[in-house]
Amino acid sequence: MIIAVDEPLDVGWLHEPSESTARWCSISGLHLRPTLIHTHGLQRGIHLAVTPIGCRAIFGAPIGSVAEHTVDIDDLPRGLTSDEHEAIANRTSWTDRLAVAEAILLARLNRWTPDPTVTAAWRLLGGGLPVAQVAAEVGYSRRHLNNRVRAEFGLSPKEISRLARFENAQRLVASGASLTEAASRCGFADQSHLSREWKGFVGGSPKSRTEDFPNLQDLALVANYD
Repeated sequence: MIIAVDEPLDVGWLHEPSESTARWCSISGLHLRPTLIHTHGLQRGIHLAVTPIGCRAIFGAPIGSVAEHTVDIDDLPRGLTSDEHEAIANRTSWTDRLAVAEAILLARLNRWTPDPTVTAAWRLLGGGLPVAQVAAEVGYSRRHLNNRVRAEFGLSPKEISRLARFENAQRLVASGASLTEAASRCGFADQSHLSREWKGFVGGSPKSRTEDFPNLQDLALVANYD
């Protein structure tokens, strides 16, 4: 979720520039392709990592409803209004902007009890367990697991596992691990396998992106899901 200040955020997909759209308040679901943000060298705003439960509890919609898309927050049932955006953006200090944003979001908070089985599946997939084992652990058939997970999160169990595995490897490389070590520790077949996934998710090679700050979904933080 991004709340832009001064000028809207112009964001689209790396290989589909025609889909680029400028938005003041936007939210993205989980996705398997790199995004492209156009700026003039300076972009100011608030970036919040919204968990799946957070999306439902605050905005009244599953994160799966915006999977593979970036949409205006006011497209969601309890999205921010233009007046609320102005109330945030017009503050003169970041402390005040954050305080106003927090108050607005907390006012929307609706306690929602997640399905414990789907929650368990999310955590197990994020932890690297094979899909078949996750299905067995939660007592679902693979087909039923796929349907439930996709409905809530917008991606299949296999896709979530891929994304989580890449996130773990990306963090290891950022902390100083070699590609070979990261590939081995995170369950990739080899370094080439990791490099292919890296290019697919980020849009460039590990070498060209290691020092960048790609907009990746942090699935390893599944412990904070609830």
